[in-house]
Amino acid sequence: MDQFKALNPTQPSNLRAAMRTGKTLLGVGLSFPSLEVARKLALTGYDWCFIDAEHAPFTPVLLAGLVSTISHYSSSKMIPVVRVPSHEPSFISTAIDAGAAGIILPHTETREQAQHLINECRFAPEGKRSYPPWSWIAGINNETPEGQTIQTAANDSIACIAQIESVKGVENAEDIIGLEGIDAIMIGIGDLRLDMNLPIKFDGDEPEYVAALDKLEGLARKYNKPLVGFAFPEMTDFFEDRVRRNYQLLMVAADSYTMTYGLAMAGGSSRARVAEIQATMAKEKEEAAQQTNGHNGHQSNGISSKVEKGESEPEVVAVKA
Repeated sequence: MDQFKALNPTQPSNLRAAMRTGKTLLGVGLSFPSLEVARKLALTGYDWCFIDAEHAPFTPVLLAGLVSTISHYSSSKMIPVVRVPSHEPSFISTAIDAGAAGIILPHTETREQAQHLINECRFAPEGKRSYPPWSWIAGINNETPEGQTIQTAANDSIACIAQIESVKGVENAEDIIGLEGIDAIMIGIGDLRLDMNLPIKFDGDEPEYVAALDKLEGLARKYNKPLVGFAFPEMTDFFEDRVRRNYQLLMVAADSYTMTYGLAMAGGSSRARVAEIQATMAKEKEEAAQQTNGHNGHQSNGISSKVEKGESEPEVVAVKA
């Protein structure tokens, strides 16, 4: 992702340009409220980091730290993308002022809400973003490509991603997806299924659910808006389905799942291996005992045969010095 780096790591990488390549961009999820975890994730080589402030206990200060940590520790090779917790503007400004290159707005249901996202992410005349006086210091970190200002560079780089995850959002999907300034669409399949009174699962074949997915994905193709989603490679069929459906920003790993499943698997395999080794040790001990008993029995049988034949052991005579 070097070609999409900003001239300074405090500025956002150009996620919009990265998406225009049409390449599948692989992401890793960050849910732990920990700068140390962010430092480690930044070293893993993914194209982007899904920082989930909606379902994790991030304060604004911590969120800003996570965004800048991902950028700096990856040398701007990993692009931070933040799902904000609500439509309230402060988290949006916190994330983009820290250098986030994409904002995901959950529960987007109307064109007005999508426009609100654009207004908060883009400087005038494209939006109404307030200029952050403490983010870019003149002559220090406000260098921009030739012919651009810090405002136009930010407008060109930061992606506005509407997450549609309700029946109402599906009904208004064309108004949302067709809106100029919305760069990509995320389909929240869990909440969408809940809103349809369907059981939570990664996918389903219910007619109303399939029709909703087809509508959203079809509109994304119509308006040339990339799809954002998740699929872990262990979910073989689901993973292949998402790739075939051309989900371009695809989160394929996450800190919570990797740690939990990884440690659980390590514990389970370790218990099985310990049991296997101990069973081998017990067998070896049993075989050793049998060999010892067999050797003793052989000696006893030799003495008995001599007695039966009338033979005696040679007498030991003591010799005086």
